[in-house]
Amino acid sequence: MANVHDPTENIKTDVAMAQATLNNTANTPTYYSLANYDLAWFLIFTGARTGAASLTCQMRQRIGAAGAVANLGTAATVITADAVDATLYARGEDLTVNTGNDRVGILITETASEAFVVGALLLRLRARYKQAVLPA
Repeated sequence: MANVHDPTENIKTDVAMAQATLNNTANTPTYYSLANYDLAWFLIFTGARTGAASLTCQMRQRIGAAGAVANLGTAATVITADAVDATLYARGEDLTVNTGNDRVGILITETASEAFVVGALLLRLRARYKQAVLPA
């Protein structure tokens, strides 16, 4: 059994998107395996924006390290204010695993041709009880 009081045994932290300024562009998502994790929790941090800049944040799922990509869930989060912290999460069972999707990432897009500073972290949370080691 994992020690529920030791975050290093239950939470894996990854940089989903290094801080960058988006201006009518999108990040290139990095995809992380959800093998042995029950929850993917994206924390999105924004900084200064110019004019009417807005961000659309959409969770994505992928088959393997370089396979097909699809949206995860139907709703995207839209951010239209300075210095906002937003979160998105997906449970392991939300992935379309019957077609092979086993990884998650986040696509962040600015479409108003204005500058917006943004970054994102991914927290992958394990189950309370230690799970079997699965191949990566």
